[in-house]
Amino acid sequence: MTDTAATAAVEETVLDILSGALDVSADDLRDRPVLAQHEWDSISSLDALSQLESRLDVTLDLRSFHAARTVADIVALVRPSEPV
Repeated sequence: MTDTAATAAVEETVLDILSGALDVSADDLRDRPVLAQHEWDSISSLDALSQLESRLDVTLDLRSFHAARTVADIVALVRPSEPV
């Protein structure tokens, strides 16, 4: 899988997880990517965090996760990093 394909797969997974946690469509999240525009609260946030870590096999920094304000912010936290 290429880096571009891997990034796209991560983005789709993040959208899927967030849309489930927020009970909105992925298209709605694409159109309105600011999480506060949806029912983003402590419960949906913890649900999303748990699913992100489980499905993407990552461990997220809690402060960074709570600082994320948009879908793109979440994607940036879980996106595969480039080799050094």
